[in-house]
Amino acid sequence: MWVRPGTAGPAFWLAAKSPRRGRVTPPAVPPDHSSKLRLLARVIVRVGLNLQPGQRLLVAEPYELQGVSRAAEKLVEAVKVAALHAGAQDATVLWGDPERLRGFVEQRDWRGLGRILAANTQLLHDYVREGGAVLFLQSSHLHLLEGLDPGAVNEFRHQVWEYFGPVAQKLTGGITNWTVASAPTPEWADAVYADRPEPRRLEALWEDVFAAMRIDQPDPLAAWEDHVAALRARAQELNRRRPASLRYVGAGTDLTVGLPPEHVWCSACLQTRTGRPFVANLPTEETFTAPHRDSANGRVRVSRPVNYGGTVLDGIELEFKRGRVVRAGARTGEALLRRLLETDDGAARLGEVAIVAPGSTLARSGRLFFNPLLDENATSHLALGESYSFCHASPETAPLNRSLVHVDLPVAAEVELRP
Repeated sequence: MWVRPGTAGPAFWLAAKSPRRGRVTPPAVPPDHSSKLRLLARVIVRVGLNLQPGQRLLVAEPYELQGVSRAAEKLVEAVKVAALHAGAQDATVLWGDPERLRGFVEQRDWRGLGRILAANTQLLHDYVREGGAVLFLQSSHLHLLEGLDPGAVNEFRHQVWEYFGPVAQKLTGGITNWTVASAPTPEWADAVYADRPEPRRLEALWEDVFAAMRIDQPDPLAAWEDHVAALRARAQELNRRRPASLRYVGAGTDLTVGLPPEHVWCSACLQTRTGRPFVANLPTEETFTAPHRDSANGRVRVSRPVNYGGTVLDGIELEFKRGRVVRAGARTGEALLRRLLETDDGAARLGEVAIVAPGSTLARSGRLFFNPLLDENATSHLALGESYSFCHASPETAPLNRSLVHVDLPVAAEVELRP
């Protein structure tokens, strides 16, 4: 599950420029884009957030840009309208500034970065403490920290999680309703659809997102009701079967992972401490649980590029013994991968194992999305780092992994449930 826990409409274009590319070209969008955008906003507000009358709403992005991309402004406006129709008290947006953020990392200005992180985190704390809903609109900023020293990039990620980690733990603990959703941007579309003419790329990425979000269904809200019920049923069946371990087998992958006796299979269909249901990831196709931190043995070949804090890691291969990574390599970003694994003791261990049923819309697209939310819902996956405590039935969570990081690793593999 992604917890780490935009768009341009037909008549509007405002890009948050890449620090390495200043070119701006108005994208092409189909005539029905605005109506689909309104439907998407309704799904986010009613299905993802389950926003309640009188609730406040904060729209943020604490993962890469430390604010929502300006290229997402049309989606933000649609969400605000949908939220007001649902009875929201108000809606506040934290906007990102990619050039300023890159400057902090390039100059190793950790004090300046810390001021931004502290202010954003304080606002998040205020909202969740008061019971406000939180929407994380996430794009992919593949060139944000491109070419910078891997040590500086990893320090940036470390600081982000030092600030955001405590908030993420409160959110996964059910303090309020929240969700993560995708916000396509031109920069992101250029990476996913580099084989298409530039004016058509953003439209193509939007169509992928609309399809994954069931916007193309006759009644998207009813389609989501059915999908949520199916995910819950899948988790219930796994909890009934109680596998003792999983084996992931595929090209370059043969990994066995043990599960604690009191592990719990979950989906992204969660609820707050007061019993309010919400869907934490949109889209979502997975069921997941927490493995025993010392149990992973074997090798893994990650099947998709991983966008880690504005830098792409590609061709990742890992070998595990007694739960820990003992060998790591990558075609692209190997130095940063090694820094990531050294973040803390838990960074080189698994905190999540997830199963995605074959044949999802995202899988059928055949695209690499360079985005953890979409890529993790296209195929089964593992995650390095932090485990979710709600994936364990006992208050004694010693078998679970703890870390400042949580990095999803898509794996093209069959998953065998072992008794």
